[in-house]
Amino acid sequence: MIGGETDPVGRALEELRRLFPGTNGIEDAVAWAREVLAEAGLDPASAPVRSVRRLRRMNRRLGLLAARYLTDAAAERTQERAPRPLNPHLE
Repeated sequence: MIGGETDPVGRALEELRRLFPGTNGIEDAVAWAREVLAEAGLDPASAPVRSVRRLRRMNRRLGLLAARYLTDAAAERTQERAPRPLNPHLE
């Protein structure tokens, strides 16, 4: 679909809630990611691509957006959910 309401952070959170069910699903997912990256000796702030790859290898069901979200969360980077500007030609 061209245009539309695409929210990558929202999609990542939905996927993580499915993969890590429970009351603390997102927090559990971030804790798991930190543990996996620490065991591998990876710093998500300095090696984000290798960190994403490691997380996806440890859990094959993890999609790219969710792995990127976890890498950013493990590196303590903020993820903003700002609305994207709409293309005036698509309205």
